[in-house]
Amino acid sequence: MNRTEIIQRIIDKKKAKTYLEIGLADGKNFLKIRARRKIGVDPNFTKRLKIDRIKLTPRNLTNMAALYEKCTSDSYFARKKSTDRFDVVFIDGLHTYEQSLKDVINSLANLNEDGVIVLHDCNPTSKAAALPESLAKDAANLKSPGWTGAWCGDVWKTICYLRSHRMDLRVFVLNCNWGLGIVTKGQADICLKLSQEELNEMTYENFENDRINLLNLRDENYLFKFLENI
Repeated sequence: MNRTEIIQRIIDKKKAKTYLEIGLADGKNFLKIRARRKIGVDPNFTKRLKIDRIKLTPRNLTNMAALYEKCTSDSYFARKKSTDRFDVVFIDGLHTYEQSLKDVINSLANLNEDGVIVLHDCNPTSKAAALPESLAKDAANLKSPGWTGAWCGDVWKTICYLRSHRMDLRVFVLNCNWGLGIVTKGQADICLKLSQEELNEMTYENFENDRINLLNLRDENYLFKFLENI
């Protein structure tokens, strides 16, 4: 299963009315998602999505509206209405530990109690795909060995942080589509005990040696069990 299918299954099961997507890229995922109201946030829309705060009603969908916000996620959350809550949030913005964690925290503050956050790129399959942002840019420019253009960054550390420091959250990762993290409010079932310092010092090798435990990694079919309980 890919990210679009998984997000849509969650939306359909919850009968979700509001959907937020952070990081649209070319819009392939956002444009396919069906939700009564959906908001896309990205400071650098491609030509296909060259729109700034324009409300759209897709011709092939009724009673649905899309709003595009051309800004950073930090800027969006700083000025959004506090009463505007989301049922489902998909985070696929800057693939760094720091920014992805900030996006999760901000999303949680604006999530309905039974809402779901889906976080992309949590399970890099190679050291090159897991490079920090600055090194990834160098690897792309130099066409370094092992670099394929696929970049997850160190988003995996955000999963480790949440599982170590947020006992009020249930967190696991589906083993598909570069790792789709699922975050919901509720008492954590399985926890890690990593300090902030330990997280900062962790390397890809540390991750590779213990990825199943660190991510609470589940087969993609676990999604159906999850859907039964939301």
